Amino acid sequence: MTYGLQARVTTLGKLLRPPRVFQVPAFQRAYSWTAHEAGQLLEDLLLAISEADAQQSSAGYFLGPILLLRNDPDRDSRGPVANDQPAARDHQIIDGQQRLATLTVLACVLRDLARETDPEALPFLDAMIRCRTEAGEPPRWRLLMRGAAQRTMAASIQTPGATLIETAADGSRDGITEAESLLLAVRDQFIELLSDRDQSALERIASFIAHECEIAVITSGDVDRAHRTFAVLNNRGRPLNRSDIIYAQLMDDVAGDELSRLQGEWEQLNHQLAGDFDALFSHLRAAVGDPRLPVIADIQRLAKEVGGGGRFVDRVLLPFGRTFATLIAASHSGSPMSDEINRRLRHLSWLSSAEWIAPVLLWWTRNPDQPDELSSFLRQIDRLAYGMRILGLGSDKRVARMHQVRIAIESGAALDPRSGPFEFTSEEVRNIRYNLRDLHRRSQPTCKLILLRLDSELSGGAQRFADADLTVEHILPQNPARNSRWRDWFHDAEERRACTASLGNLVLVPRALNAAARNQDYDRKLAIFFGAGGAPLPHLTEELRGLTEWTAPQIRAREERLLAIVDKMWQLGKTSSVAGGPSGGGPGAAEPSGRRRRVNKQQTAK
Repeated sequence: MTYGLQARVTTLGKLLRPPRVFQVPAFQRAYSWTAHEAGQLLEDLLLAISEADAQQSSAGYFLGPILLLRNDPDRDSRGPVANDQPAARDHQIIDGQQRLATLTVLACVLRDLARETDPEALPFLDAMIRCRTEAGEPPRWRLLMRGAAQRTMAASIQTPGATLIETAADGSRDGITEAESLLLAVRDQFIELLSDRDQSALERIASFIAHECEIAVITSGDVDRAHRTFAVLNNRGRPLNRSDIIYAQLMDDVAGDELSRLQGEWEQLNHQLAGDFDALFSHLRAAVGDPRLPVIADIQRLAKEVGGGGRFVDRVLLPFGRTFATLIAASHSGSPMSDEINRRLRHLSWLSSAEWIAPVLLWWTRNPDQPDELSSFLRQIDRLAYGMRILGLGSDKRVARMHQVRIAIESGAALDPRSGPFEFTSEEVRNIRYNLRDLHRRSQPTCKLILLRLDSELSGGAQRFADADLTVEHILPQNPARNSRWRDWFHDAEERRACTASLGNLVLVPRALNAAARNQDYDRKLAIFFGAGGAPLPHLTEELRGLTEWTAPQIRAREERLLAIVDKMWQLGKTSSVAGGPSGGGPGAAEPSGRRRRVNKQQTAK
């Protein structure tokens, strides 16, 4: 009997292959990664792919260590990756659940997106997701989550095609656990970030994740030893961050009083940025460097260009870092425009990705004492960033568009909102207008963003609620009961579907209220929202207080009013002028180009 530790580096595809099954044990905490953390992992992977392709190398990407406990230590001491044909066995995940679960969700999304075009695409992902079973047997999944989370993982993620079927958006998500909600949010984030990729790009990402992402696997047959190892991995020692490596390289040629001064300013900036210090170097590279190079190598190149590490820290890093600290804290001061600048920075911070930061850093660092111009620049960045989200552009296209803004700044060209990288084409404007009318069906995260922006605008810029505390509620539910009053108010099924999807039918409510309201009749919903002693509600929802009915004319009128506010915010022209598709033509007009939008689960059930 062997109770020792085996350690080996392997690829993710070799780890997640027959006949192994990985279980999250009952003593583990629930899944806790948010869409932001999952989005950052995907962005890191895409960057690694870009760097590998640019250098025509297979450097891969290191996913870090995971710690496993063998459930049957007596059978075979070789561990799960000792050779190509290990004995079948189950493993408990002592450390690494968040990464393995998130990567499983990513594999499922890639599988489903690729198979929209080719039903036989990416067969190697099947073995990473599902164990082979005999005909008629229920599926057994490669990764088994804990408790209720596995129910959602199986039904809405692991089952082929499930990631492209939206869960009901009328409040039913709010009857699930936090872990289930987070898994669905991560799934939706991956769909949003990858749905614009073509088939070859999806296949490249999937191949990279399976065959070029490496993971250090530590396996034990002794639960006590496994947990002692877990404590060592997680609680002892200070992790070596990217900033530590860059610091050593930049300060290598600095000495004396200059070294002491720069060390002090570096530490002060590090304290000021706290957990965002490492991110500074990625944004700095995107603002003034070469995105094709790895971050550390590019920082070295930039330092050499300006005459050494000391000069780079003094003339580039510290000015950019101080601007970055003000940016992420939204703490501009000393100008009548400061409140407006900070409001726009907060609005931009609601976006789940950060491609907007690099051009803002570049412009602001070059123009540090021009608050009026900064406010104007942020207004255009805000319009561009949110407009691209409404268009449904993926991360690559958004990054490329923001890179054009960087080029315009570097060239000294006037950044006219009616020309250059800030300009939307007439087709893009039509598509934005069109997408706004049923935005929730297209992208639930983007719809929530737009509702948050509308609420901020209606409330004078005040933000009384955290984004995570609010959910989107359909006043007219997507699936009203047959004997409900909704059927009396909306006799025509087609009109009811159109009104349900309308921007005018959506409000923001706290999660607990959404769960209680669900498919209730209108008067019952209002009693839940505005009951005695109820908590404050967003402005968008407060508008319903005192209204005794909710009809199609009211929904259409509210939609037009909200679209007019969008017009005012982003100067998109009159959205109300487009009643049909992006090229006109009424309800049957073709949708804007791009991947087929996701199917609503209730629609597929009909």
